[in-house]
Amino acid sequence: MMTPERITAPGSGFARGLALSLCLFTLAIAQTASAPAGGRGVIRLKVKVKPVSVATGLSRKRFFLIKGSLAENQSFIESMKQRPVVSRDCYYRSIGASEELIAWLKQYDCESVYCREVDAKEVDAVPEFQRAVAAGEKEFGNRELARKWLTVNLPEQIRDGFYKQRQQDLWALIEGARANVTSVMTDQKGSAYFTDIEPGKYVISNIIRTEGSDGASLWNCEVTVQAGDISMVMDRPYQISNTKDMKPQLLKQTKCFSEEQPLPACPAR
Repeated sequence: MMTPERITAPGSGFARGLALSLCLFTLAIAQTASAPAGGRGVIRLKVKVKPVSVATGLSRKRFFLIKGSLAENQSFIESMKQRPVVSRDCYYRSIGASEELIAWLKQYDCESVYCREVDAKEVDAVPEFQRAVAAGEKEFGNRELARKWLTVNLPEQIRDGFYKQRQQDLWALIEGARANVTSVMTDQKGSAYFTDIEPGKYVISNIIRTEGSDGASLWNCEVTVQAGDISMVMDRPYQISNTKDMKPQLLKQTKCFSEEQPLPACPAR
């Protein structure tokens, strides 16, 4: 079972856990919920993204549970909205990444090359991977070993610069608001569980906009947590989405929609 993380300070277990999660979540370990402790509650979060179907969940993205109502967190929310959007494509183009690498990252919705293991065919298709494997082969004397460890021979900006930039922005927002929040990562189906929650009002947010195919989504959804049986949570997930273009039944089940912002045009190289 995966439980929420408490965020208290930079360099805490959360910061280390974020880096580790890049590898751990590629294993697609599904989250499950446990029964809440007496007098406490559980939220089963379900995130649907367009084009919406039963199967289209937002996978491997972090969401936060912020204590207090929307009104109580208004200044924090405004700071989220005012943060400029920096798209993955624009970041990687700005550091001179190849179009092949940008396409590889986009195909799997990756923020860094740690998203998943690079297979042999992909090495030949991406110049950065080719160079890293060639360097590793000289070092290790074995091409297959060099492929498995190709990340160590990539420049830091290429390896995980975009991810680190987003984490710095995230911490700046959290620290600026003096927020003490809980976080979870969605599984491959877009589900996640906040467990052992004190009853009261909360805001579910991604804090840093999530990039989609044609826009950047920011969720700030107020939810009231009550002590309850786990079976009620399983039957009634708190579903959110970035579009209302869906079948009536799914629309009826959706409790909150994101605020969308267009992705910026990237400067010419």
